[in-house]
Amino acid sequence: MFTKAGDKMKGFKCLLKLGDTDKIIYYANMAKNVQIFIYAANFLQNTNWHNNPDIMKNIILFYSKARAWDNCANFFDNCASAEID
Repeated sequence: MFTKAGDKMKGFKCLLKLGDTDKIIYYANMAKNVQIFIYAANFLQNTNWHNNPDIMKNIILFYSKARAWDNCANFFDNCASAEID
């Protein structure tokens, strides 16, 4: 409904509240909005990305598309810490 009205961010925030990972990934790819890429990557970090390489790939992809290099570096730091533990 929000998307049809032209407010992609509100539509995406509704999806985040639902927590459907597949729909969030799909919507972020279709929206092509820097903020949505960052929100999607941040959301995906709160899922079980350790055991799902596709989620890990999407986190890196979204941060790269948003050119959020600091966030991407922090994610790689978290990956390294998880591997050490």
